Amino acid sequence: MTFTTRSVFLAASTLACGLLLGALVSCGGGGVGSGGTGAESGVNVGTVNGFGSVIVDGVRYDDRSASVVAEVGPGRDAVAEVKLGHRVSVVYETAGVASVVRVEASLAGAVDSVASPAQFSMLGQTVSVNSIGTAGPITQFGGGYVRASDLRAGDAVEVHAILVGQGDTALLQATRVEKLAAVPGYLRVSGLVKNLGSGGATTFALGTLTLDASAASVLPSGSNLANGQSVSVLALPSTLTQTSPGVFRLQAAQVRIRGLSGGGLDDYLSGSVTQLDTQARSFTLGSQRVVYAAATVTPATMSLANGQYVQVRGMASTNGSLAAASVTIRDAGSESEAELRGNISGFDALTRSFSLRGVRVDASGTVLESCPNSGLADGLFVEVEGALSSNGVVARKVHCEDEQPGTTVEREGVAASVDVAAKSFSLVPEQGSPQAVTWTDTTFFGEVTAQTLSGKKVKVEGRLVGAVLVATKIKR
Repeated sequence: MTFTTRSVFLAASTLACGLLLGALVSCGGGGVGSGGTGAESGVNVGTVNGFGSVIVDGVRYDDRSASVVAEVGPGRDAVAEVKLGHRVSVVYETAGVASVVRVEASLAGAVDSVASPAQFSMLGQTVSVNSIGTAGPITQFGGGYVRASDLRAGDAVEVHAILVGQGDTALLQATRVEKLAAVPGYLRVSGLVKNLGSGGATTFALGTLTLDASAASVLPSGSNLANGQSVSVLALPSTLTQTSPGVFRLQAAQVRIRGLSGGGLDDYLSGSVTQLDTQARSFTLGSQRVVYAAATVTPATMSLANGQYVQVRGMASTNGSLAAASVTIRDAGSESEAELRGNISGFDALTRSFSLRGVRVDASGTVLESCPNSGLADGLFVEVEGALSSNGVVARKVHCEDEQPGTTVEREGVAASVDVAAKSFSLVPEQGSPQAVTWTDTTFFGEVTAQTLSGKKVKVEGRLVGAVLVATKIKR
């Protein structure tokens, strides 16, 4: 979606620039865009539902040359990994080709209380867990969590969620809940501003959390806070205080206001429909008003309703609304909830389950297509379509195929002959010949660093360029 501050990344050297969700803050130094203009064609703000390319609410983007980042502190980015259920903003200059993928969590901190397996609270926000495909993406769990009942009060977690407006406040419907090893360096909380100025000119509430933004940077620069705005806040954990049971106060270090600006770009936004007005042909996604008077609604057999998860494609109007050209109702009953493409690893012949692009796949009830007579095995390149479970995908179809040039592939082995200066090593598998691997400044390292890589058993994801595997991810 096209937000108020924008520019294009200059690859890894611009990772330190802070970005507004779905918008790129100018980092200086010019930009690389279509025709050398430095302007992107559009932004897709949505939920990741597959990999092959990265797939966001069914729309595929070639991400092989994209910068993948997440904000880890005020105006400070780090290379990140995209996971199933993440909320992201994908910037593209050419249709279907991502230039930047920004991972955007809604909450990061400690769980305050768990009301039921379907609901918990943290940082003054109510978080719901979704298990119904017609209401939106099934909530994914990771980091050691398998299901909602694994959550405990006090756990450090990161939550990706859809903002569902409810009067002057909002519910966060989780698309992914990830357990963290510890509370991050900066807490993150998102919601709708209310009670602005009731405790001071820059004091406001998100849910039951009171925010003091008197010392915070408010972005975009020069913007003013207002009730009803959708914002994301970063704050140091040491500034969180409890004023009474279940009531907290936080000193904000940074407040980002999310808002649209006109630009004539081709943008996507997904979320849960609220405030549907069939006479005015409008509805709200989070805090964003959508006008669908000229839009095509698909599937044609379905009618819009509050609570539906939809993807809108359109352009931002000067009045701040999103003029929709199309509205797609993302219904699990009419389409695959998830799509994956890559190499099988960790195949379990007893349960017919395996890992694919970091996602656990249950293939116990599927029919195989074009696969060897011997069946599934580690290393096979497959395409999977299926339904989401709480910790992966239940396959409806597994189609075996040959690796194509330029396709993202996965390889496993032990890292040897590591040359940190040259950013290269040899990946030695249990069987077969060693694979030459190189990495770049935008390669994601998981549970290992370039300096500790030697001798470690790792999984490498990337693309083959001649005989060399250029890594996008290196993980233990």
